[in-house]
Amino acid sequence: MAEATDVSCTAEAVWATLDEAWAEAFRQAWQALRTGNVPVGACVTTRNGRILHAARNRVCDRTGPSGEVWGSQLAHAEINALARVPYRQHDDLVLTTTLEPCLQCAAAIRLARVATVRFAGGDRAWEGCHDFARLSPREASRRQPVRYGPRDDEIGMFAVLMSRIGPGVSGRFEAWLRAAGEGATIDLGRRLQADGTLERLARLEVDAAFAQLWVTLRDLRSALASAREQAAANA
Repeated sequence: MAEATDVSCTAEAVWATLDEAWAEAFRQAWQALRTGNVPVGACVTTRNGRILHAARNRVCDRTGPSGEVWGSQLAHAEINALARVPYRQHDDLVLTTTLEPCLQCAAAIRLARVATVRFAGGDRAWEGCHDFARLSPREASRRQPVRYGPRDDEIGMFAVLMSRIGPGVSGRFEAWLRAAGEGATIDLGRRLQADGTLERLARLEVDAAFAQLWVTLRDLRSALASAREQAAANA
């Protein structure tokens, strides 16, 4: 019993380090998971941390809030968060998202006045897609958003695990992810769904679900680190 309490307290302590923008992004991602969407959430804030808008992935929704995109491949969390920010009324915006932005979201970030991008989980599918400097002289002359991520902790691992659950992982994309070394993450997500754990966790708030998965996330993080080390040794 003491060991379980210690684990829970450690998870709670790590979660408590998140600022409000991080916490809101994860709440949005968790709501996306509950509604059968790709579990990604995002939050746009001013430079001093005031939240302007937060949103989630809505690719599978049949309706949504005014000003957001839903039921479309375009309905990503970052797109929806940025879509509600008034045109050119803010500078030096900060975008906080649970997963590394894809190509279309990276383009939206460039078009918006985003100065800083923070992402929790790295996405191997979109590494490097944020670099538009090579496209044109204009892009090369513009200031690139400062990027912070991925997080090298259980928070980052949680973000990646969430994103590998649900409708976003199948077919050739799943095969690519497995070839890129994400087989353990995908398999864990499938097990959580198959044995009813995910359904039980979805009834909890996101911070409580994170605490329940704490040991699993630590084990997964360790396994992936060992796999990367082995791959590097064999290269």
